[in-house]
Amino acid sequence: MVYCRFEQLQKVRCSRLLPANKIDYLVKSMCLAWVVDKFENPNLAESSYQKQVVQAVANGADELAAIRAWMQQVAKAKTGVT
Repeated sequence: MVYCRFEQLQKVRCSRLLPANKIDYLVKSMCLAWVVDKFENPNLAESSYQKQVVQAVANGADELAAIRAWMQQVAKAKTGVT
């Protein structure tokens, strides 16, 4: 059984039992938890996620591909690779 510690999520047996908006919240929360130490300002981290991932998905991109591309861009920026 999977237990999520996010206040808006309930205990569920698997993520596919969550409503779509809760899954979106969970994915965003995991992404922002990953990026927290890569930006000095948390607002910049969330803005980066919104611009790179949310907009890409809204424009028809695959969500997983958009997240991967965003993570790669953040990692490269953090290490100074261009």
